[in-house]
Amino acid sequence: MTGRILFLATSLALLGGCGPRDATITHGADGAPEWSRHLASAVPVGITADAARAIMTRNGFTCRSGSDTVAHLWCEKQSGGRVAIVRRRWQAALSLDERQRVVAVRGSTGLIGP
Repeated sequence: MTGRILFLATSLALLGGCGPRDATITHGADGAPEWSRHLASAVPVGITADAARAIMTRNGFTCRSGSDTVAHLWCEKQSGGRVAIVRRRWQAALSLDERQRVVAVRGSTGLIGP
């Protein structure tokens, strides 16, 4: 009886300790090629900057507008909780035209930590 309870408690702890499953556009995008494909699929060229920002925000990204040689949206997201030592960071640079429509999508991802 004690063995069964211990097995059940251990199983539940392992399953429950995994945290919520990532159901966003970053799910399975653990490398640059995968992330670029996911990003291009989620943010197609031609959509408005507002629509692109909404998509990225819905998927857990923080975005800011900028302008250097071209107007753009810069979006970033990090995985892991408060105590994670190493995290994955996804970044997206969305170039905009004069009508505030996306004309290019570039993404990068990598691990960050101490």
